[in-house]
Amino acid sequence: MSDSLFVEVPFEVQKPQDNLRLDLFLASRLKRYSRVQAQNLIREGRVFVRERAPKASFRVRAGEIVLIRYPRQIEAECPFEELGVLYQDEDLLAVNKPAGILSHPTDKSVKNTVTEILKRQFPALKLHPVHRLDRETSGVLLLAKSREMARILCETFSARRAIKEYHAIVIGQFPWKMKIVEIPIGREGLNIYSRQAAGLGVWAKTELRRLCLGKNFSLLAAFPKTGRLHQIRVHLAYLGYPIAGDKLYINNGTAYLKAVEKTISDSDLKELQAPRQMLHAFKLTLPHPRKDKPLQICADWPKDFKAVLNSARISETIQESVKALLK
Repeated sequence: MSDSLFVEVPFEVQKPQDNLRLDLFLASRLKRYSRVQAQNLIREGRVFVRERAPKASFRVRAGEIVLIRYPRQIEAECPFEELGVLYQDEDLLAVNKPAGILSHPTDKSVKNTVTEILKRQFPALKLHPVHRLDRETSGVLLLAKSREMARILCETFSARRAIKEYHAIVIGQFPWKMKIVEIPIGREGLNIYSRQAAGLGVWAKTELRRLCLGKNFSLLAAFPKTGRLHQIRVHLAYLGYPIAGDKLYINNGTAYLKAVEKTISDSDLKELQAPRQMLHAFKLTLPHPRKDKPLQICADWPKDFKAVLNSARISETIQESVKALLK
């Protein structure tokens, strides 16, 4: 069968995953796949390491590339020709990721991903993402220009030496000026595979700071101290202040299922109180891997984020004052 009927999605093995079984590695990297589903991919001959299709018990090594072959699907044209560059030097590239695109390719989306857009925008560069943002989350996304630099940065993130500051617009008036949430997070195990739940799974910690209040919303800064899937979203929903527009964590994910089935209505969106989840990666601070100084990268709020703040009667003057203090 022609290779043009497939898309290959690469996953690089990081140092903490060295010597993992192949099926466990895939289950840890693929959000919607269990270990059994990962084993099925391997059994079908769709997973390659070192240009061969190994067994599930194969041990992956740090620095190796694991390729997964997915059947190519018809995909809508990407609405973005290029991404805004926030920072660039000989080692690093930081871009302002818009909401609505994935960080990297999956079986269902290739063109509408950060890595594919950047391939077209910077054809001479071989870029390596070092962290991810959810599809509907906007803001700072960092990539390395070499595999070695990616390894160093991944270690920086794993060691929690990178400080991530997210801004979230939540439904309701958040009562705390500052709140530390330390609640485990794990897969809920119901009808939505990717949905997480608080109170089970792995320990997670988030620091929340209230920036300002509106009529029906609050603007918060969130600092994840651990890196669990959907951590900020789950912790805020657990407190009773879900992120506006979050289809997965408002009303038990009903809007998410409708969106997947393409049956979501205007009344559903009105109940969510925003067109997408209002979570924005505002600032990333980390030690530069080559220069002896910290690196701080900021991404301004996008237009839809500002529009929700305006609807909350948080004036543009207050918005600019808040941003000036934060930067």
